[in-house]
Amino acid sequence: MSHLRLRRGLALAALLVTGALGAGAAYAQNPVTQPPPAPARPIAVSDLVEFLGRKAPSLWVMTQVRANCLAAELTADDEKKLRNAGADDAYIGQLKSSCVAAPAAAATVDSAGGIVTPRVLEMQRSCERGTVAACDSVADQYIEGIFAPKSRAKAAEYLLVACRAGRGPSCWRAVDILDESLNPGDNTQAAAVLTLRCDQGELAACRRLGGFYMTGHGVPKDGERAVALYRRACDAGEAPACVDAATMLLGGKGVPVDSAQGLAYTAKACESGPAALATAHCAAAGAAFANGVGVSADAAHAVILYERGCDAGDARSCGELASLIAAGRAPARNMTQAAALYDKGCTGGRAGDCATLAALLAEGKAVPQNVARAATLWEGACKNGVVPACSLAANAYATGGGVSKELAGAVPKDLARAATLYRTACDARTASACLALGRMALRGEGIARAPDAAFGFLDHACTGGEATACGEQGLLAATGTGTAKDLSRAATLFGRACEGGAVAYCVELGQLLAVDSTSWARAATLYQRACDGKVPRGCSQLGVALATGRGIAPDAVRAARLFAGACDASDALGCAQLAHALADGSGVATDLGKAVLTFDKGCSLGNGDACNVLGDYYWRGKPVPKDRAKAITLFDQGCKSNDAGACYSYGQRLVKGDNVPKDETKGAEILGRGCDGGDARACALLAEQVSDGKGVPANAARAQQLVQRACSLGWDDKKCRKQ
Repeated sequence: MSHLRLRRGLALAALLVTGALGAGAAYAQNPVTQPPPAPARPIAVSDLVEFLGRKAPSLWVMTQVRANCLAAELTADDEKKLRNAGADDAYIGQLKSSCVAAPAAAATVDSAGGIVTPRVLEMQRSCERGTVAACDSVADQYIEGIFAPKSRAKAAEYLLVACRAGRGPSCWRAVDILDESLNPGDNTQAAAVLTLRCDQGELAACRRLGGFYMTGHGVPKDGERAVALYRRACDAGEAPACVDAATMLLGGKGVPVDSAQGLAYTAKACESGPAALATAHCAAAGAAFANGVGVSADAAHAVILYERGCDAGDARSCGELASLIAAGRAPARNMTQAAALYDKGCTGGRAGDCATLAALLAEGKAVPQNVARAATLWEGACKNGVVPACSLAANAYATGGGVSKELAGAVPKDLARAATLYRTACDARTASACLALGRMALRGEGIARAPDAAFGFLDHACTGGEATACGEQGLLAATGTGTAKDLSRAATLFGRACEGGAVAYCVELGQLLAVDSTSWARAATLYQRACDGKVPRGCSQLGVALATGRGIAPDAVRAARLFAGACDASDALGCAQLAHALADGSGVATDLGKAVLTFDKGCSLGNGDACNVLGDYYWRGKPVPKDRAKAITLFDQGCKSNDAGACYSYGQRLVKGDNVPKDETKGAEILGRGCDGGDARACALLAEQVSDGKGVPANAARAQQLVQRACSLGWDDKKCRKQ
C-alpha cells in the first residue's frame, strides 16, 4: 500500500512539473515588455533569466520569489547564467537568501498512512526552524485531514512545539486534544502542560488542572489538591473556579464538607463573576447569609448579594431582597423599593412575588391602590401554583373588588370566575375556599344550585379545619338539605364547630340537646360559651334558661340583663324575651309601654312570638288602641316567621272569617303549620276541620291523629282525658 501511495505521489509531482513547463512555453511564445503574470509555482533559473531579459523590476521579481520560493538552490553555473543576463551581486545575494521550494517529488507518505503535500512538508520544516505560527498551521492540516493524514495525535505534537516556544493558544489547543484522548499517557501530558501554565500564573489552567485532580484524569485523584487549585484560581479572580471550590466544599466531593467555606466561595462567585454567575449563585448565597444556614446570619451581606443578583437580572434575588426589606432587615430600604423589587421578581416569573405585589396593590401600601391589577396578578399567581392567591382573586371577583364601600366596583363582579378560582383552591385543600364554594353551590351563585354538592364542599372545608363549615354542614344535616336529615350527625357537626371556635353553633347544639331535659345543664353551658363569645343569640338562650331554671339556677334579673344586651345587638329572640319580662315585671320593673315597643322591634327583626303577642294586644285593645286589621297583619307576619302560636291565631280567624275574609282552605293550611310547629290548639282546631271536611277532605282517621297530637302537646280537653 505504501508503494502505491508513493507512486501516486510521484505521478502528482509529474503533473505539477508538466504544468510548470507548459506555462513557461506559453510565456516564451508571447513575449511582452511588461512583467509577466505572477507564476503559480516555484521560480526556476530560466524564469529569472527571462525576467532579466525583459528588464522586469527587481522589486517585482523578489516579491514573486518570496511568494513562491526558488525551484532549487542556486548553483555556481546558475549564478554564471544570471550574471550573463545582467544580474549583479546584490540581486544574486537576495536570491540566495530566499526560500527554496521542496521538489514536487518530495510529496511522501506520512507515518500516519496518508499523503503529506509539499506545502505541508515545508510548513513542518518552518515549524522545526522555529516559526511557531507554522506549527499551528501544520496542526490544522492534521486535524483537517486533507493535505495530511487526519491525526489529532500528530496535531498535538506540533502544537506542543509551539507551546514550548511560548505560544499560549497552542498550549490550550494541545491540552484540548490530549484531554480528549483515550490514551492515559496523553491525559498525563495534558496535565503536565496545565501544571506549567498554572505555575506561570495562568488562572484558567489552574482551574482546569483542578478538574483533572478532582476526577483523577491523567493524574492521581486528589480532592484536596483540586480544591487548592480552585481556591488559588478563585482568590486570584477566576470567578468560575469559585463555583468549583464551593461545589466541592458544600457537597463533600473528595474533601470534608465545609459549609462556611463553601458558601464563602459561592458569595465570591456572585460578587466577582460575570452576570451569568451572579444570576446563578447570588440568590443561594444571599439566602444562606439571610437565614444563617451554614454561616452566621448576616442580613447586610445578604442584601449585597441579593442586590448583585438582582442587578444581573436574577428574579429570585430581586424577590428575596424585597422580602428582606419587608421584614425590616434592610434598614436603609423602604417598602416602595420593596414593591419595585417584587414587581421585578414577578416579571421574572416568580408567582409568589406576583401574589405579594398584588397584596400591596390591593391595600395601596407603598404603591398606588390598584385592586384591578391586584386581582389580575392573584389570578396569574393562582394559575402558576400559588394556591392562596386563588382565594384572594376569587374574593375580589366575588365581591367586585372588596367588602369596603370604597372598593366596590373596583373589579367587575364575576361570580362564575370566582367559583372557578374557589374550586382550584378547594381542590388544593384550602378549607376557606371550599366553604365559599359550598355557599355558592347552595345559593346557585356562579354555579348551578346543587345542595348535595354544597354539602360535599362544606364537608371538605370542615375536614380541613374550617369550623364555620362544620356548623353550616350541621344546619344542612338538621334540615335534610343536600343530604338525608340526621339530627345526630347535625349534633356532631355543631359540636365540632363549637369546639373549633365557631361559637354561634354552640347555640345550635344547645337547642338540639335542650329537647331532652337531662341535657339542659349542658345546653346552658353551651349557651354561656356562645354568650361569652359575643353571640347575641347565645345570650338570649342563656337568658331563657335562667328565666325558666332549665339546667341552671333561676335568675330573672340576670336573664333580663342578658335579654336587654341581646336586643341592643338586634337579636330578635332577645327583644321578644325582654318584652315579656317588661310586660310581666320579671327581673325588671313592669313597663307595658316599653314592652309594646320592644315586641315591635322583636317582630320587625323576625321573631314570630313577638308579632303574635303584639297582634293579641291590638286585637284586645290592651295596652294599645284596638286595631284588629293590624292584629291580623301581625298574626300573618308571626306565622310567616315560623311561630306556631301566631299560625293558630291567624288560622282560627281565617276559618271563622273573623275580621278577615273567611277562607277555610287557607285556614286549614295555616293551622297545619301551627300544629307542625307544636301548637296544641292549632292541632285541635285542625282536627275539627278535617273531621267536618271544612277546607280539606273529611278524614276521620287523620282527625283522630290530630287530636292525639294535640293531647301529646298538652291540650287539656275531655277528649284527651278519654284516651
